Amino acid sequence: MMGGKYEGDWVDGKYDGYGVETWARGSRYHGQYRQGLRHGMGVYRFYSGGMYVGEWYNGQCHGFGVHTCNDGSRYVGEFKWGVKHGLGQYNFKNGDLYAGEYFADNMHGFGVYRFQNGHQYEGAWHEGRRQGPGRYSFRNGETQCGHWQNGVLDNQNSHTGSPCAVDHAKVLSAVQIANCAAGKVYDMAKMDQGVNKVVTEAIKAGNAARVAAVKAVQNKMHHNNNDI
Repeated sequence: MMGGKYEGDWVDGKYDGYGVETWARGSRYHGQYRQGLRHGMGVYRFYSGGMYVGEWYNGQCHGFGVHTCNDGSRYVGEFKWGVKHGLGQYNFKNGDLYAGEYFADNMHGFGVYRFQNGHQYEGAWHEGRRQGPGRYSFRNGETQCGHWQNGVLDNQNSHTGSPCAVDHAKVLSAVQIANCAAGKVYDMAKMDQGVNKVVTEAIKAGNAARVAAVKAVQNKMHHNNNDI
């Protein structure tokens, strides 16, 4: 267990139910287990200062969760086998915000990226970069529309306060899909409170399991002393 300690429920010699697991470097997990693995709802606090709160499946972050890093950045959304995957919202430490689709830990699909300086991009993404049809809006009202390649706009065509002319239909469709994805994410972010409520219960149960485990050890020692 790499210098770790577990206190909680056991079934057939494996962690199963609720428990608290701690490691020598300072990491800590409160929550549910199944057949020796983190499974269900739980909280994992990293020794580096970050924290994951949410769903687990066979030992990995999987389902809906909230991951907060020690630098202040935060992701709220879907996970698959330990990485960001599905719909999610990421608040960057510099104040930027992305809401939309993720694939294998990268912004991928459609989404909206709002820069701290007031600029915004709506459209397609590929492996973390703007790629495909999209619209970039400046805070002064100017827009750039068209097809993006590796984060750079091809056939740039800018307009101030007017619709984009380049690939208008494709851009408009991409922007609509991106905004739809972002809207779903904003609704999903409200689940954060629900997750915290469920995880709070998991923590309470984990603490209760830990107390029960400590009492069981104390009772065993007490009985052994009485037998002497």
